[in-house]
Amino acid sequence: MLKLLHRYILKEIFVATSLAIALFVFVLLVGNAMKDIVALVAAGKLEFIVFAKLLGLLLPYVAVWALPLGVLTGTLLSLGRLSSQREITAIKCAGLSVYHVAASVFLIAFIGMILGIVVNLQYGPQSRKAYKQLLIDAVRANPISFIEEKRFIDEFPGYVIYMGSQKGRQMEDFWIWELDERQRVQLFLRAAEGSIDFRDAENSLVLTLKNGTAERRDPDDPEAFSNEPPQSLFFDELPIALPLDEVFGERSKRRVKTKELSFVELMAVREAALAREREEGTGLSAERLKVQMHLQKNFAMAFSVFSLAIFGVPLAIQVGRKETSANLAIALVIVMTYYFLMIVVSWLEDSIVLRPDLLIWLPNIIFQMLGFYLLRRANRH
Repeated sequence: MLKLLHRYILKEIFVATSLAIALFVFVLLVGNAMKDIVALVAAGKLEFIVFAKLLGLLLPYVAVWALPLGVLTGTLLSLGRLSSQREITAIKCAGLSVYHVAASVFLIAFIGMILGIVVNLQYGPQSRKAYKQLLIDAVRANPISFIEEKRFIDEFPGYVIYMGSQKGRQMEDFWIWELDERQRVQLFLRAAEGSIDFRDAENSLVLTLKNGTAERRDPDDPEAFSNEPPQSLFFDELPIALPLDEVFGERSKRRVKTKELSFVELMAVREAALAREREEGTGLSAERLKVQMHLQKNFAMAFSVFSLAIFGVPLAIQVGRKETSANLAIALVIVMTYYFLMIVVSWLEDSIVLRPDLLIWLPNIIFQMLGFYLLRRANRH
């Protein structure tokens, strides 16, 4: 009887969880695609095969967020339906506790947690790195097509470009902002008209601006306008070459962000920072804290699948709603609360004294404590 019960509950939860994860993966995938690449495809800037590859590379990234939400929603849907139809009450009357019902949820949540760890620390960073590189390669292959009218172009690192209108290679109302390392404007150009060409031999984009002004700002403090006004220059024609190797960087020279590092690479960076601390005789450095914060955040995000499942079991039994919309709304509120607590802790990532790399586990601890308390309470009634 017990095996039959476990198989029945496991099937219910597995189907609901799978459908919920698929739904949230689709929603998040569409959201990220709309933000980054759909506009480029619609304007004919990307080939369909490149678009499909970019979507595939986005899957591990969105799966990280879809797993906790999907498992929680599946738990609320399946157990909520069982509770509303008094099947949970019948299980208790048969002498079985709520923990027998929760066992199937914990099994699926544990599998989801393991998948989350693997994706967060291995496939997620790899896909993120490949996604950025593929998008850069697409821009490199046909950079002229990416200067789209009436849109702020920020695909070129260090530059923001805007163009009012375009007819072929001729442009009108052209703006360009050159940024420093801190993303502050150090040079501003505006031209009434201009043209754009791509020199394949030099792998550079050449913008020829006509009838415009150039504004050079103080390189030490480009945002200070009170001391002396920026230097302005009027010009009839000004060619600007943007070498793509310099703008995008070669593949071997491209700076890899912390989010794009795998677990092994993060541990190597951490060990290097730890070795420097020992040589200098200092304590925890900002560099090591950043790496440890990222590592612990990835583990905590994966573990949230289990934490939210623990919290969702007694909630589904006590609320006992079988409506999909109601359970979906409850799941969204719970997950948003969890992510809000994660964000609050992330605000402290520059404070070494408070050890945010350890505090990042606080949301999991809170939800697990509440979950086990509610589970114990639900078992008594």
